[in-house]
Amino acid sequence: MWVTVYMGYQQAPPPGPGGEGPDQRSSRIALAVAVPLSVFLAVLLCLATGIALTMMVVHTGGSGEEAPPAAESEEPGPEKEEAEEESDEEDEERASGRRGPAEHEVPPSSYDGTSTWSGNFRVECETAYTDTTITDGMGSSQTAPSGSEFHIYRLHVTNEGDVPDLFDTVGTTATTTDGRELTHDEEAEWTVAWDYFGDDIDPGQTVTTYVVLTAPEGTRFTEVRIGGSAVLEPRT
Repeated sequence: MWVTVYMGYQQAPPPGPGGEGPDQRSSRIALAVAVPLSVFLAVLLCLATGIALTMMVVHTGGSGEEAPPAAESEEPGPEKEEAEEESDEEDEERASGRRGPAEHEVPPSSYDGTSTWSGNFRVECETAYTDTTITDGMGSSQTAPSGSEFHIYRLHVTNEGDVPDLFDTVGTTATTTDGRELTHDEEAEWTVAWDYFGDDIDPGQTVTTYVVLTAPEGTRFTEVRIGGSAVLEPRT
């Protein structure tokens, strides 16, 4: 008995137009889609990169350098707080007329060699000193009250004007380091300069006279105003 075996097979579909099969058409379609997509993605990537670089340049001020970090807030330390307190104290002292410790160191000798002008008169302080007794050297003398002393300013006064004129010390004041104002002691001045007062000084002539103030022992002056207007200041 013969058995006939049928070997079936599936015949491949006929090629399409142009002699291409289905696989070839699919490949061409995929390629046709992939190429534009790749180009689109590349363009998109370039745009994103350009935007990112532009934003970076703008953020750094256009210099291409990184912006410096913001300064951290400084917490006030003990030294800074102490300096601020000292500054506040100095402001209070100036406002109240009081002086700091350094300004108390104004010995009378700091006026030696200083000068000022009173009208046409040039006034030079030869020497300044304190004493409890003053004398004219000819028997006339005076003693300061207990706890006080004389501040004596020996002056050379020159008339720089064109006519004889009177140099007058009336109205002389001095300011202490603690802000008080004292007037000169005319009686004490008369004791040491009685032979000068009342005489005119000729043009170009220089005479010697005195300004005297009576003050508690240890008093220091920050300025002396000769005649109330010509300021004589100590050397710094």
